[in-house]
Amino acid sequence: MVKVADRMRGLQASAIGAMTVRCQELGAVNLAQGLSQVPPPASLLADGARNFEHLGHSYSQPEGLAVFREAVADKVKRSSGLSVEPATQVVATVGATGALMATLTALLDPGDGVIVFEPCYGYYLSSIRMLTLAPEPVRLTGPGFEITEESLRAAVTGRTRAMIICTPNNPSGRRLTAAELKIVAAVADDHDLLVITDEVYEDIYFGPEPHLAAATVGNLAARTVTLGSLGKSFSIPGWRLGYACGPEQLMGAIRVAVDSFVVCAPAPLQALGARALNLGEDYYDDFRAMYDRKRRTLAAGFAAAGLSPNEPEGAYYLFVDCSRMGVATGVEAAEILLENNLVGTVPGEAFYLDEPDRPYVRACFSLPDEVLAEAVGRLANGELTHG
Repeated sequence: MVKVADRMRGLQASAIGAMTVRCQELGAVNLAQGLSQVPPPASLLADGARNFEHLGHSYSQPEGLAVFREAVADKVKRSSGLSVEPATQVVATVGATGALMATLTALLDPGDGVIVFEPCYGYYLSSIRMLTLAPEPVRLTGPGFEITEESLRAAVTGRTRAMIICTPNNPSGRRLTAAELKIVAAVADDHDLLVITDEVYEDIYFGPEPHLAAATVGNLAARTVTLGSLGKSFSIPGWRLGYACGPEQLMGAIRVAVDSFVVCAPAPLQALGARALNLGEDYYDDFRAMYDRKRRTLAAGFAAAGLSPNEPEGAYYLFVDCSRMGVATGVEAAEILLENNLVGTVPGEAFYLDEPDRPYVRACFSLPDEVLAEAVGRLANGELTHG
């Protein structure tokens, strides 16, 4: 009998996707999936409508169109001061998830250990396991979720070869500080570790300080692969446009992995994406102001319902402490919110290898204002069990 590969043992479909299905079945407001349901820039859509037939509709090179890679290099230089050579240090990918898979495949071997900081995006764990690597968790505790040198050094083992960081973070919204990134740099230097930094939310932050790219801190540039995406910054996640940037000696192998997996990212969308990456600062200022308003609206709704949302510094999620519901787990809290309030959230367990220390749920606020208003109303009117 034909069998399923051993590496698939224990892997399941995303808890986020499963909650989306349940929301559809029950008619619930879906705050679970980070679908980025705000409109893309009108100028980008108009540009695409005018020019799509004139774009190239064949393959690009595996590393992507030159115009796209040049736009990526210009963008990351403007937004964070990170300097990369577009011809040799940028590879276009099918979303940031494709960039992660290509990076893990190209630079690590089966059995290698990969440090992840919990709570973390669940696809890190599934990608690590899919490639028969070993996840090595570092538990960060709320509400600060700060990296400490003691906890990071304690997590390094003889098989550790890499670590994945995410800033701004999904699900907590934390932006890593220069001090924390210096800890990452010191440990990586001492143990010769690859650092993979997921910065897909780099343009969504709250406060005056600009995005801090990990590769600009200390000696990290020489050992860091930075993952990025157009999906979050321009509300086009379905275009599946991402990229990886890093040292030339690493990017060559990542290019080969991308070629082997998918040949290339969608070529006509790369051409349009290059134009999006050249939008002016006014776009980003308005973009952040919109998300800050949505963040405050949804946080106020959870707080008024008696729960404890965090104060994210970036990204478009709240990580809500549901202890006041008198529940032991995020799974229980998410079920009550779904059944009683018709509001879908993601149990905090989706972001940990083991049980989290509190009953958390994650709620996305990348939604139209009227949908967020409906969610706030349902939170106010439904029955929540408080301890």
